[in-house]
Amino acid sequence: MAIDPVCGMEVNEETAAGKSEYRGVTYYFCSPGCKRAFDQNPEQYVGGQGEQTDHSEHSGHPH
Repeated sequence: MAIDPVCGMEVNEETAAGKSEYRGVTYYFCSPGCKRAFDQNPEQYVGGQGEQTDHSEHSGHPH
């Protein structure tokens, strides 16, 4: 099973509503809407995965 990067749902690769490849990785989607959202801005959904990033802009208050 794959995880839809847009909504987080589990998706069966065999019956996925859509799939896209980004940076050599194939992503599967539960619906055409999720695939469209991903295709328009893939960095929003997978940009920080597997890399060390500065998440300070996500915290509600400075440390």
